[in-house]
This record gives sequence, structure tokens and C-alpha cells, in this order.
Amino acid sequence: MRNDAVTINRELKNFDSLFQKIGIRHNYISVFDDFLTVFICCFGFGTNEELYLQTIKKYKREELDTLAKMMGELLLIYEDAKNKNKWIDPLGDFYEFLSSQSKKSALGQFFTPSALCDMMAKMVDDGEWGKTVNEPCSGSGRMVLALNNSTKGNYYVCQDLDPMCAKMTAINLCMHEIKSEVHCMNTITMNDLRFSFYINHQFWKVKTPHIIMKYPS
Repeated sequence: MRNDAVTINRELKNFDSLFQKIGIRHNYISVFDDFLTVFICCFGFGTNEELYLQTIKKYKREELDTLAKMMGELLLIYEDAKNKNKWIDPLGDFYEFLSSQSKKSALGQFFTPSALCDMMAKMVDDGEWGKTVNEPCSGSGRMVLALNNSTKGNYYVCQDLDPMCAKMTAINLCMHEIKSEVHCMNTITMNDLRFSFYINHQFWKVKTPHIIMKYPS
């Protein structure tokens, strides 16, 4: 049950309007997770076709069209932020919006506020670049986004146990053109690797954001 007292960011209203058309027919959480998967597959250079087909088989043609429109809205949001030279986390914002809609929500995480991320990035930024930076609990990736906005040129290795968080991190880093890798795993025990994303590793060559998904062998 949606709580109309909870507001959503203005730039996400069109995205949410499209999302509701599908979410009301299916489970809201699974639709969001499927959208993340489809987005990643579309930026995978054809490497995840089997996963893509498996994910979309539950949806009707018009619902797939709506998913495509959602992707278009999200791309516009990222492009607008790029033109304004700022970092954004629309997926994390929308995730938190969904989390607030019901006491029964399976989404139980709220991420570090953007202003605090910026402050922490300035505290640890030494002005150098070309380093490998680890983010062991990435959430939606906004701490990395803030640090990258302060000093570009680092390589990021991110982990998160939650599959949706790993996917949000991968998409956010991809759309901000950050070279990185994201692993869905238990960072404390350093095991239980479920899958990994390698992001923008060939950006210098193809000039297009991309996400390559791999499973442990």
C-alpha cells in the first residue's frame, strides 16, 4: 500500500509514474530489481542475453515498452546531471522512496545523505589521483560518486552483500563514466561471491558506458 504522504524527488516523478503502471500488476520490489537487471543487460554489449530473456519473460509487450520508457527517463536524468557537472543517485533515491511506502517493505536500507557524502569525500580526498580505492559496503554507490566528483581518475573496487545494491552501484558508476568493478559478496568473510560487474573497462576504446557481468567459475 502506497503512502501518499511520502514525496518523491521532482526529477523522478515521470519515472515513478511509469513504474507504478507495472508495479501495481506485479510485486513492486521484484519489478525494481528486474528493471535494474534489464538496464545492466542493455549496457552489456550482448553478453547477458540469456539473463535478459529470462528476466523479461514474465512481462507483457506493453509492460516491456514501459520498462524501456523508464530507462529513457533515467538516462535523461543522468544526462542532465552530467551537463550540470554534478553527481546524482536517482536509483538510491528511488529505492529509499520504495522503502518508505510500507512497513512490510523488504527494502530495509537508507543510504548516507548526499551532503554528508560530499563532506566525507572532502575529508579523505588528498588531491591525488590514479589510486585504487575500495568501498566494502557500497549501498547504491554514492560515496564513490562523491569522491569521484572531488577527484577523478581513481579506480574503484566495490562490494555489497545485497544484489540490488550491487546492481545500483554498477549502474550509477557506469552512467558517471567511472572505471570500476563491483562484487556482490560478503566483504567481512570475503566469500559467497554471487556475481561481479566490470564497468567501463573499455571506455577509452568504445566511448560508451558499459557493464560486463560475470559469474564465479
